[in-house]
Amino acid sequence: MSSRYLEVYSFKHSAKYFSFVQDDGDYKNKVLRDTIKVSVVLDLKWVDMTIGF
Repeated sequence: MSSRYLEVYSFKHSAKYFSFVQDDGDYKNKVLRDTIKVSVVLDLKWVDMTIGF
């Protein structure tokens, strides 16, 4: 992650879903996955308040 994002919480959620992965060339395989990585982040923004004082 970029330095402007602050990761507050990270975990793996258990859920079954299908995903497509690409092999050599244009061939795609359907793969059954069982976890999703979830991250809760804060987008940090800052303003220089010293300008104009």
